[in-house]
Amino acid sequence: MQTSRKTGIFIWFGYRIPIPERVRIIRETGFETILHWWDDSFLELEKFTKEEQVDIIRKESLYIENAHLQFDKVNSLWLDTLNGQEVLEGYLADIDGLADCEIPVAVLHPTSGVNPPPVSDIGTSRMRVLIERAEKRGVRVALENVRNTHILMYILNSIESPMLGLCYDSGHDYIWSPEPYELLGKYRDRLFAVHLHDNMGEKDDHLPLGQGNVNWDAVKSGIQNSTYSGSYTLESDPPEVTESLSAQEHLSIHFNSAISVLQ
Repeated sequence: MQTSRKTGIFIWFGYRIPIPERVRIIRETGFETILHWWDDSFLELEKFTKEEQVDIIRKESLYIENAHLQFDKVNSLWLDTLNGQEVLEGYLADIDGLADCEIPVAVLHPTSGVNPPPVSDIGTSRMRVLIERAEKRGVRVALENVRNTHILMYILNSIESPMLGLCYDSGHDYIWSPEPYELLGKYRDRLFAVHLHDNMGEKDDHLPLGQGNVNWDAVKSGIQNSTYSGSYTLESDPPEVTESLSAQEHLSIHFNSAISVLQ
């Protein structure tokens, strides 16, 4: 059991500022680890590829604990189509890229949206292929709990691999799980990553910890009683009126709230 952990944050916390400045502010606020975004969708905005961002992050002495894969097309994995195979090939390349950059964990949504396709043999087969690549390259895959928790549990229960586990998202769990906090106990030995944020139980607000109704005693206890040894990683959205707070002020609120609630 661990009582003190490093604190990390998702590199994309809502403020559109250049990556070098964003990373510097993250470090100066007190964060020690990063959840990276492993996709070049925002390349025109970011000006740096995901691999170039790795170098920028590490030059600020921040540890990249995991990287979130793109999720908009993930539902295609479950469909017997050529597009589904293309999506799989993209994820296989992502695993290779993370291995080459020595990033140990890939975070993946098993589905996207309110009404994803049902579980299918082709989708399960593709997931097995993905995990086999992860085993070969030494990258763990953490499936994140989103809507449709039963699909997440089906995959984790169907594929036994030391490289497949859970990314626990506290906000998603509170608003979408039939039994909040149950996942932490059920998969205590397969917890690979955490995304921590608060909400009021109605929508995915990404509030600072302690500003919503999530039971943080239950979350903290679940994490501490698991085999997870990583950071308390936060996901935050900016206030509705971004101009009301600077990026530094915004990050400080999330950082201090996490320290107060969890440490």
